[in-house]
Amino acid sequence: MADVKKLLEIRKKMSTRRPKFLRQDYHHRMKVQDDYWRSPKGRHSKMKQRKRGHRASVAVGYRGPAEVRGLHKSGAVFVRVENLQQLSAIDSKKSIVILSSKVGTVKKYQLLKTIIEKNISVVNVDAKKFIADFDAKQKAKKEAKTKPSAKSAEKKTETKTIEKKVEAKQTQEITPKPEHKTPIKKTQEDKFGA
Repeated sequence: MADVKKLLEIRKKMSTRRPKFLRQDYHHRMKVQDDYWRSPKGRHSKMKQRKRGHRASVAVGYRGPAEVRGLHKSGAVFVRVENLQQLSAIDSKKSIVILSSKVGTVKKYQLLKTIIEKNISVVNVDAKKFIADFDAKQKAKKEAKTKPSAKSAEKKTETKTIEKKVEAKQTQEITPKPEHKTPIKKTQEDKFGA
C-alpha cells in the first residue's frame, strides 16, 4: 500500500507538469474546442517534427505510472454497478462505485439506500440529495392522490353546469309552445272597404 501511495504522489506531480494537448492550429479553427486532440498531419508540420517552440504532441513519456493508472486519487478501484447483486460483492475500503446511467430512478433509489447503509462512496451521484428529492416527490404524489385537485373541482362544476343546462332544455321541450296565428292577408276589398 505504501508503494501505491508513493506512485499516486508521483502521478499527481506528473499531471501538474503535463501540458494541455491541443490540436494543431486549433486557434484558427473556431469550431474546435480546447480539449479536442488530433495528431498533426502534413509534410511541413513543425508540431509533427517536434520543433522547439511549437505545441507539444501526445507521447508515451507523459503517461503516469502503470500500476496506478485508472485508479481514484485515494487509490481505490472504480466499479460500475447496475444492480443490488453487483453491489453486494463490493468492498467499501478498496473500491468506489459508479452507478450505471441505464439504472432507473426507483432502482437507483434502492441502490443508493444500500450504498449509504454499507458506507460505500459513489462518484457520479450525490446520494443523500437524490434520496431526499425522491422522498419529497413520493410524498407530494401521495398528497396529490388524497386531496382533490383543483382540476377535479373544476370538472365537477363543469358537469353541474352542463346538467343544469340539460334540465333547462328538457323543461322547455315539455312546456307547450303557444300556437302562432298566421296573419290573414287582406284583400283589396278589405283595404278600401267594399
